[in-house]
Amino acid sequence: MIEFEALKPQNLKEALAVLKEKGMDIKILAGGTDLLVEINNNSDRLGDFKYLMDISSIKGLDEIENKKEHLIIGALCTHTQISESELIKRNFPILIRSAKTIGSTQIRNRGTIGGNINNGSPAADLITPLIALKGSVILKSKNKKRELPLQDFITGPYKTDRKEDEIMTKIKIPKITSDYQSSFQKVKRRQAVAIARINLAVVTDIKKKRFNDIRVVFSSATPTAIRFLKIEKRLKQAHINELDLESIAEQTGQEMVEITGERWSTPYKKPVVGNLLIRALQEIIREVQ
Repeated sequence: MIEFEALKPQNLKEALAVLKEKGMDIKILAGGTDLLVEINNNSDRLGDFKYLMDISSIKGLDEIENKKEHLIIGALCTHTQISESELIKRNFPILIRSAKTIGSTQIRNRGTIGGNINNGSPAADLITPLIALKGSVILKSKNKKRELPLQDFITGPYKTDRKEDEIMTKIKIPKITSDYQSSFQKVKRRQAVAIARINLAVVTDIKKKRFNDIRVVFSSATPTAIRFLKIEKRLKQAHINELDLESIAEQTGQEMVEITGERWSTPYKKPVVGNLLIRALQEIIREVQ
């Protein structure tokens, strides 16, 4: 059994002071949908820690703010809050779709966007669309504040660039025009409460029937969520009615192999990533025709 002392700071200032003093020995608890399971299972991924700090009731970290050029989502916003937000629906419907696929109703009610990101899971559903939307994270320590692109914050499977004395306070997403279309695709092991085997986010704007800006992000198929830059380059300025779908699917699978190398799962995943991208592109094209 893992033994620890429970801490519950009353505000962010107090939480940051505790981290400054004891950060190396602390695990941070928000929704707890991942961390409490790991504690119960004595997961080796936890490492040694002496304190469990519950930040779930800190005020101000569960708000969604509408700025002129950005949308700001507090790190303690739950998946349910995100999926029910009219503000997010108007600006980033892909986040609504991805949030609704996460776990069960109970998990969506408890789990937070900050927890989903900080866990660093290759299967985290919100990370994929957030990278496609060029989202960044805001981290605070007692004396400093920094902003980091999400794609740089995730450094490896279950690894992030969060320092021991930092708390993620907000997620910042630049607004996009109404010309942009998006698609979120997910392959699961089963229909109920399933962790993704592969998920995909595509965000693009189409002008004169050509892909102008296009971002293609896969996760679970790769060690971390990552943009497939080669397939993006191929699709940019391609005419939506002149796509060689079979060739695009093949190239997408090949790019996955270049990132991951050959693995036991490659024969399954290689055709699936290609087919998922084709499904996403077809969904987007139907919307603009």
